[in-house]
Amino acid sequence: MVRKETFLPTNRDEMRLRGWPQLDVIIVTGDAYVDHPSFGAALIARLLEREGYRVGILAQPDWRSVDAFRSLGAPRLFWGITSGAVDSRLNAYTSLGHLRDKDLYSPGGAKGLRPDRPLLVYSARAREAYRDAPIVLGGLEASLRRLVHYDYVEDKLKRSVLIDAKADLLVHGMGEKAVLEIARRLNAGEDVRNLTNIPGTAYRLKKDMRGPADPVHLPGLEQQAKDSALVMEAHAAYARESHPAGRPVAQENDPGTLIVMPPAEPLSERELDAIYALPFTRRAHPVYEKIGGVPALEPVQFSIVTHRGCMGGCSFCSLCFHQGKQICPRSRASIVAEAESFRAHPDFRGTIPDLGAPTANMYGMSCKNAAACARPSCIWPEICPNLRVDYSALMALMEDMLRLKGIKTFVASGVRHDLALKDRNYVRLLVSRFTGGHLKVAPEHKSARTLGHMRKPPFEKFLEFESLFEQESRRAGKEQYLVPYFVSGHPGCTEEDALELTEFLVGRNWKVRQVQDFTPIPLTYSAAMYVSERDLSGRRIFVPKGHGAKTLQMRLLRFHEKESQGTVKGALRKKGKVRLPGKFSARKRRRR
Repeated sequence: MVRKETFLPTNRDEMRLRGWPQLDVIIVTGDAYVDHPSFGAALIARLLEREGYRVGILAQPDWRSVDAFRSLGAPRLFWGITSGAVDSRLNAYTSLGHLRDKDLYSPGGAKGLRPDRPLLVYSARAREAYRDAPIVLGGLEASLRRLVHYDYVEDKLKRSVLIDAKADLLVHGMGEKAVLEIARRLNAGEDVRNLTNIPGTAYRLKKDMRGPADPVHLPGLEQQAKDSALVMEAHAAYARESHPAGRPVAQENDPGTLIVMPPAEPLSERELDAIYALPFTRRAHPVYEKIGGVPALEPVQFSIVTHRGCMGGCSFCSLCFHQGKQICPRSRASIVAEAESFRAHPDFRGTIPDLGAPTANMYGMSCKNAAACARPSCIWPEICPNLRVDYSALMALMEDMLRLKGIKTFVASGVRHDLALKDRNYVRLLVSRFTGGHLKVAPEHKSARTLGHMRKPPFEKFLEFESLFEQESRRAGKEQYLVPYFVSGHPGCTEEDALELTEFLVGRNWKVRQVQDFTPIPLTYSAAMYVSERDLSGRRIFVPKGHGAKTLQMRLLRFHEKESQGTVKGALRKKGKVRLPGKFSARKRRRR
């Protein structure tokens, strides 16, 4: 049993166990309290604790009154408010705006334990509780909604969450450096209104504040609302500055001028190693044990993060705007030490289910120009000549993991298949020793036109990788399968494009389960395409919108399901086709 006092305080009794009359920082989170490095609230709290600050966790507080926000007293330095590990909209709503059945980040998967827009509601209650305590927003939702953005649930453009929440500062990106600098300067007695030059932050420019000398001005809320083409213009202008060497940006949010500073420098190997050596219990707080634990912990409890960042630059992915595209690796010694530490954990059963990161096979790769490069992807449409594609570090790490007696390690986070093709020896090692029957890959689509809009490699690269995977599986004497991910309804994807993929799947007799309907995630290129109905060059593109168009494309990829048959037949008649070829045609399906 893990004792409560090994967790950070969540109430006055736990504060007294540590002898703390007041907390320096209170982290408010929309998730249940899970003390694990995959949960940002715990990671930031442990980091502050290491620096000597007294930190408490207020997890899923009752927002209907101010009482919960007074339960730990006033923070001496600041409130740190996050909606949780994922964007609250994505956590609560499907792509079509339907409420999800469960909240995996709540105890027992229960719903209703967080408000609809946590950053706004928690900030209002924190201000009501202790008016003078600074409020700092952070986490994925704050990061992605740092600027004017599109909200797919409300189907409208929204202000920056910093403006709507009336907070003092917003931290974007992974946040460690910015949070430590904020804490240091507030602890030194500075006024929060003077913290206007910290990389990785955003603030509202007020009349008596001095902003940056020459910011890049983005189209504001009113301008974008009147002319959707400016949504794409704003995206493109910000994307050019969203790297550590970029310039600050300014944007009118009606009311209020928002200043967003460039991203912070990525953590060094030594800094990243130190974070993963912090004393995480890798458990949910004991208070949740009797109500089913926290489901989101189970798949990651003994997974290992090898690096941060992703250089893929896929149009629909927000990683490049949150973690950055520069690959920031941990040392092999740090990763092995974390694996060895699992042996002492009472829940560990000898299996590490995932050794990876946003993209598992980017560990150890580097670019001499990464910090100042505005190119959206290092590997699309072709691999950049500045990128060092070298698998030696990753393969050495994998060999280290194989030498751990009594521990079995898998790679489950997915690989970039076009990049994997650059080294057959890596694929051989991955397939023979680190694949547990299935390996995730993400071709996303078949249509060349759609893949171009997605910034994904040609489908032929997937077929080439599939062939190599099958060869190496046979060589290893193992029966294994690829698990391909596909996206339906992406901007630029027409019905003809969707049918092209469906015909391929039918021809293969593939009943794919990993199909995701496109969701316009704030800050992404795909979201800008969705709203503006234009690509980056300004050309008009087709965008599936509304329940009918989106459902059609989803059901074309789920043609084998009973509820899809009528939709598929109607689409085929519209295109002058009688039926799809192959085993799962609508006509043959009826006879079964």
